[in-house]
Amino acid sequence: MFFSVKARLYLYTFSITSLTWALVFATVIFGLKGLIVSLTEDALEIRSEILASALPLSYFDEGDPALTNWLEQIAQTPPNFVDAGFDSDSSYQIWYNGEVIIKSYISPVMPEPTKEGAGSFFDQNQDDDIVWLTHATKIEGKNAWAVATEDMELAFEGIFPFALVIFIFISENFPYVFVILPLSFIGLFLGIKKAISPIIEISEKIETREDKDTSIIKLKRNPIEIKALIDKINVCNEVIKRHETELNASLESEKKFTANAAHELLTPLAAIKSEAQLRERQTNDPVQKEGLAAISLRVDRATHTVEQLVTLARLDPKTAQEKLKDVNLCNIIQNVSAELGNKINEKNIDFRISLSDQCNLKGLASAISVLCRNLVDNAVRYCSEDGVVSIEVFSNASNLTLRIKNTGRPIPDYMRDYIFDRFVRGAGEEETGSGLGMSIVKRVAEIHRAEVLLSDPEDMTGVQVDVIFPI
Repeated sequence: MFFSVKARLYLYTFSITSLTWALVFATVIFGLKGLIVSLTEDALEIRSEILASALPLSYFDEGDPALTNWLEQIAQTPPNFVDAGFDSDSSYQIWYNGEVIIKSYISPVMPEPTKEGAGSFFDQNQDDDIVWLTHATKIEGKNAWAVATEDMELAFEGIFPFALVIFIFISENFPYVFVILPLSFIGLFLGIKKAISPIIEISEKIETREDKDTSIIKLKRNPIEIKALIDKINVCNEVIKRHETELNASLESEKKFTANAAHELLTPLAAIKSEAQLRERQTNDPVQKEGLAAISLRVDRATHTVEQLVTLARLDPKTAQEKLKDVNLCNIIQNVSAELGNKINEKNIDFRISLSDQCNLKGLASAISVLCRNLVDNAVRYCSEDGVVSIEVFSNASNLTLRIKNTGRPIPDYMRDYIFDRFVRGAGEEETGSGLGMSIVKRVAEIHRAEVLLSDPEDMTGVQVDVIFPI
């Protein structure tokens, strides 16, 4: 999963802002609840005091027959308190000597009051426990209580309509409040986009840079948070550029030295070979002929080494990348195989070629020819007598693979780590060679961003080389 600072900032800002507004709304709701409870308690206090003053209990003495008659009368016909402001929807109770003597229709069963003032209880006779607020007023001189009650569930039903009223009031009188919210979100988004624009800019600059681009990175704005990072990258680029300049100068000197040395060496080597061949034709002594032939053979080997050194020096990956063109690998393989036909016939090799219909790649034709010639030449040179050399070219959606394998002595595992080093020779050292062939193959592969793999063939004993070109 990709990590985006911009997306995270948007998400966090939106979440925090939304949560803040939700908390504000919840605070308003809880504030309204507290306000409703406070107002309800005040109203219950007034109602209970009015109820207590409306009762004639305070006019009777204990044991007075008139009190008994009054209690019997209200038991049959409960009084109403409409004149005192109580209607059929009002909830109240009158307690006398621990019993309820008057009770409104909607008033629930509640515990006997024990002290004056506000209180609450749960009506456990309902399916859901309902909280009732109460206020008890003691009737002076009597063991009697006037209790006003209120169902809080019904009281709280008015919160959301009340909140809606507030919302409508604000929208009509302060409409700009509802414009501020979306504008605040837009402002936050634009602010975040502006704040992180340097990060986006440096990300785009680095993403679109060439792999070998070591130029200085410059931004329109350079925030403190990423200044150290940019400075460090620029310092690294300067160091790389300096080392690259030094390396290029060193390589250029090496190329010039190699070219000059090769020129100086090839001329006397050619003269030595000509002289040896001339002396070989002029003498009839078998020992001298054998010695002169050996000299010619060693001169050929030295000449081959010099030519390989020149080839290696001329392979410059940096300049070669600019000259890549469409190359047909199959045509090159066929030409190289034809050139080595005599060597193949001398060793009676079973030479097999299997080519793909898709053989095109972007490359340097001369360099790929050198690669193929070195690989095929090695395969033939180190192949056993009457052995097999197999060449395959096959492709898939992303790669073109050249596979060359032969029968012969395998390359030991310990030697595969440095077989691509210069002047390292593989199995069969009795064969002539410079020890530069695989180094050249590696250099050509690097130019074409190809991969070279060494392995043991599955169907024979010998060596298998795979060169995998990207297409």
